[in-house]
Amino acid sequence: MKLERLTGSYGQLSSLEKKVVEFMASSPEEVVKMTARDLSEKLFISKTTIINLCKKLGFEGYTELKYYLKSSSEDEKKAWKEKEEVSFSEILRDLREEAEKTLDLQKEENVSKMSEILQSARTVYVVARGASKPFGSYLNTRLAMLKIRTIFVDDFNLIDNIKDHIEPDEAVLLLSLSGNTKRILDIAKGARIRGAKVLVITGFSDNKVEKYADSVLYAYAKTTDTEVNDLISRVGMHLTLQILLTYTQKLLEKRRV
Repeated sequence: MKLERLTGSYGQLSSLEKKVVEFMASSPEEVVKMTARDLSEKLFISKTTIINLCKKLGFEGYTELKYYLKSSSEDEKKAWKEKEEVSFSEILRDLREEAEKTLDLQKEENVSKMSEILQSARTVYVVARGASKPFGSYLNTRLAMLKIRTIFVDDFNLIDNIKDHIEPDEAVLLLSLSGNTKRILDIAKGARIRGAKVLVITGFSDNKVEKYADSVLYAYAKTTDTEVNDLISRVGMHLTLQILLTYTQKLLEKRRV
């Protein structure tokens, strides 16, 4: 289901409003059957919060928002109606959904802001761990090819050293699908305190690391809970990285002309 109208102002929403948007995006068919009061009771928030959120998202009211969800859901069902319901088809469908929703989350001004910070920073420390680590290595290598001075922090024993010594003219780029990993949060806090720029690429969820960020890009995943048995697809994260890299490359090429 298309997410543009739900996610366009995600970064400016309160935690409660983000909670509502995430529920709508994950359970649209359930939401269209609910009144505003039903939804408020289910999510333990006020009806007023929901009505105000609808207006923030550009809808006249809750009824119009439900119509939008219903139409989008029906369009998605129609597109897959004739597809053979076998395991392989479901895999392809899920990956396509992950890619499409990740694209829906992107806004040029957000990509541009992160790209400009990368280009202006004296040094960029790229930090990732667990299943996101290969993506950190990939991003670090590609940024270096664009003549951006980067250091990939693959030894987490160095995190304390970086967060205690990073300078205001430097930046740290954090990759974390959950956005709640303790070591990632530690370096985000430390860099913020020392005046360095904090860049975050994370999953589309209300997480802790984004509150320390100067710039955030989101990637969609069906779940962002990476604490146990992390086999979660990171197609969305890879796509977000590629958008950032390609945008930066094009920008640099244009400026060299």
